[in-house]
Amino acid sequence: MIKMTYNGRPFDAKRFASDIEAKALELGVQALIEKARGAAASIIDPETGRHADVFVDRLPGNKVALRTTGSPAFARLVEDRLGVERGSVTMTMAAGGTEHPKIYLAHASEDKAQVRPIAEYLMANGVEVWFDEWEIDPGDSLRQKMEEGLGAMTHFVVVLTKTSIVKPWVAKEIDVGLVRQVGGRSRFVPLVVDLDPAELSPFLQAMLFLKLDPSNEAELKALVDRLHGVSRKPALGEAPQYVKPAPAGLTGWSQAAIAVGRHIVETSVSAMAVDPMITLAGLAEALTIAEDDLRIALLDLRGGGYLRELNARGHYAPTPALFVDFDDAFMPFSPKDDAGVLANRIMNGETRSVQTKQLAEELGWEPRRINSAICYLERAGAIETWTALASAPWRAVKLLRTDDTLRFARNHA
Repeated sequence: MIKMTYNGRPFDAKRFASDIEAKALELGVQALIEKARGAAASIIDPETGRHADVFVDRLPGNKVALRTTGSPAFARLVEDRLGVERGSVTMTMAAGGTEHPKIYLAHASEDKAQVRPIAEYLMANGVEVWFDEWEIDPGDSLRQKMEEGLGAMTHFVVVLTKTSIVKPWVAKEIDVGLVRQVGGRSRFVPLVVDLDPAELSPFLQAMLFLKLDPSNEAELKALVDRLHGVSRKPALGEAPQYVKPAPAGLTGWSQAAIAVGRHIVETSVSAMAVDPMITLAGLAEALTIAEDDLRIALLDLRGGGYLRELNARGHYAPTPALFVDFDDAFMPFSPKDDAGVLANRIMNGETRSVQTKQLAEELGWEPRRINSAICYLERAGAIETWTALASAPWRAVKLLRTDDTLRFARNHA
């Protein structure tokens, strides 16, 4: 008598089938997560020129949520790359800041003559100021009003003078401002007025403070710029000639990724599966791009499904998607237009299949061009192909039409 067990228990067909189904679902969801993370993380945010953070979260019911800290334009690019509906990708933080900075102006009451011009200048230049003599009326709760001001602020600004640095109340306000900065809820901005910085506490000396003369408009303007987030960097000049905007259809890729993609399509002889095969060392020799940038470019292209890693020695080969998108940008032909011509030729033939070489001769196309069109049709799911060991230089020996080919041909007639 043979006894069958599963996971140390007597075999149960229903439990076995249920476990297999659950495992298959788990693998499917995990594959979806990896695809979404790789594709989204490879995109450059067009508003910042940087990679945005991308979070792929597992949801109940074998669903996933894709969220990003990038701009709305970045989210739309992610949706386009993944082929999902508009609004599917959500932003976890707003792309822009507060319309007007809101500051809590901490100071000693004895310094109001010096502080009032600062508050008035800030208000006149788009900075909303909580200044006690403007906010607190007779009969108001001092604690409640101050808590309201502290709760709404984006910046805690403290005026440090010989008088204020010894005031216990100002010290308590500073404590609140520092706690809010540590919590990421506001920025802490110390202003040093008529005071030797050496007189500050060691903690405040370690912070970046502004020395300010309330009667100096240039220094007041510098404070306004800082509160509004105006960069202190010099004006951005013209980019070198070799740095060009992303060609149409390649928005969202870094300059390094575009350069690598261009190198691949321009050096490919016939757009075959391993034509060309590239390495990091080969790219570094061919392109004047820093090695770290090339590493990220390869990661981006692979994550986006445009490259496949052949082995552990760092050899990469292009996928059909790379030829489709980058040929359209850098080659003297359009894979999309050529795919329409090819589909219509196939549908007009008398047989279901046609020899690739024959079609190329009729159209006067080199293998490089017709193979790119085949990549487009394969990527669109509009054709079936038949290959053989001796297919070169053709991606497929024969092209077989289907109902999908018919629909594609009609849409591109």
